Amino acid sequence: TTHLGAEYVEQEPFDMERCHEESSNLTPFFFVLFPGVDPTSTIEALGRQKGFLESNGKLVNISMGQGQEKVAIDALNKSAQGGGWI
Repeated sequence: TTHLGAEYVEQEPFDMERCHEESSNLTPFFFVLFPGVDPTSTIEALGRQKGFLESNGKLVNISMGQGQEKVAIDALNKSAQGGGWI
């Protein structure tokens, strides 16, 4: 911090609402996760506020791994037509 300044070593807490406001259907965002990091509850909470729920088909939670490619592609195609979060 002495040479570069605090803005290069200190980070504001993650703000899901702000990320959502800055995104659009043309500028989506995605998460690259690390062990011990799970944004699911934060995403689901914002989804509830915005009307994106698993129960109405507007939210799909996929843990990518072996065999999930088709599930993800199908969800992307569906959301591209009708809107939604994956």
